[in-house]
Amino acid sequence: MTEPQRDPAPAGGVPTPHDSGGGPSAGWLRGLAVVVAAVVVGVVFLPSATRAPLRAATAASSSSSTTTPPGTSPTSTSTTTTTLPTVVPGATAIHVLVANGTTITGLAAGIGTYLHSRGYTVIGAVNATAKVAATRVFAATGEQGAAGTVVSVLGLPASDIQPPESVAPVASATGATVVVVAGPDLGRLAPSSTGGSSAT
Repeated sequence: MTEPQRDPAPAGGVPTPHDSGGGPSAGWLRGLAVVVAAVVVGVVFLPSATRAPLRAATAASSSSSTTTPPGTSPTSTSTTTTTLPTVVPGATAIHVLVANGTTITGLAAGIGTYLHSRGYTVIGAVNATAKVAATRVFAATGEQGAAGTVVSVLGLPASDIQPPESVAPVASATGATVVVVAGPDLGRLAPSSTGGSSAT
């Protein structure tokens, strides 16, 4: 008695390469797809791995540049121009004697310091022999023009200049071109506002 011929396929029913007419199996195709995908990924991402990170390059370039706020200049010196007073042309030739005609301590010295900063030659700060209600400016040598520049610098009206024949209430005006007898209206130029009997 002849035995029946067995099926060459495995018991699990997995087809052999010869089951589909000699074509590749599904497992072999999946393996090939994985290899191709790996090659594609390597080609795409390998060159980027050799470059420096974009974030680091951007940070390096930004750190080397300096920024300036809009509307400002790196060499701005606005504090210098606002704190230094302007020197009056020809002021050095005008010798000013400042006398305190008030009870504000240090008023004559404060006015003298201010006039000196504007270029005037200040020959002294003394107490006046009489108190005044407002500042008076005397042209000691008759130079009304010189008295006019001093009045202008102090921010006083031209009416504060006394007539040429007027005598300043000071012990001596020797060497002075202009005598300023300070009144309370120039109290802003005193170094302090503590008051007192000493004017210088």
